[in-house]
Amino acid sequence: MHEWHDILLTAGDHSSPSNGLCLMETVALFAGERHGDWPTCVCPVLIEFGRVLNDTMPNQWRTILLLPLVPALVGTRDPLSDSCGINATGLERDRAAVLLAWCVNRLEAVAVGSDEAELRARGALADAAEALRFGQAQHAARNAAAALAWAVKAVADRELAAALRAGQSPPEAARTVGGTGLALWRDAVGAYRHVAAPSPVATLRLSPV
Repeated sequence: MHEWHDILLTAGDHSSPSNGLCLMETVALFAGERHGDWPTCVCPVLIEFGRVLNDTMPNQWRTILLLPLVPALVGTRDPLSDSCGINATGLERDRAAVLLAWCVNRLEAVAVGSDEAELRARGALADAAEALRFGQAQHAARNAAAALAWAVKAVADRELAAALRAGQSPPEAARTVGGTGLALWRDAVGAYRHVAAPSPVATLRLSPV
């Protein structure tokens, strides 16, 4: 039997707890639900955003940043949500809108460029906005989180290139980059926790990197 607070989160889904646990599988374990990465007690919007965070966040940060969220995610599902979570409720749309607005505002300050990762981040944000316009809250949340992951990559690529231009060797440069990305992941987890609250529409304060 797992003690949930001692779990090491890993990417992807798993056939059983003995093969590993992602964030949502840990929430299911904590809530006493059947093993799986779609716990019935969690808002579908939060599931989609959280799954992308879990699968794209670096191994060294995933457990530290995401595991403390487990208790906060239990019980976030809207009682009005349908059994599959396909037809978004007002609360689900609100949560997706707040997450998307946070990503747009936050990434605007750090992801300025035209490389592939930056373009993919912008494309994912556009897809998220289009999905939300049609009430597809889960799709919007998934693409907003994907935009965040691409923006982190864009920032890391620029930091690595700057370190190499400054004369660092590739191994040295790889060890020195990542500070801005870690700050983005931390801020995203804070926004995610905020949105898990019953009334998520309050304005989020955007802290600078």
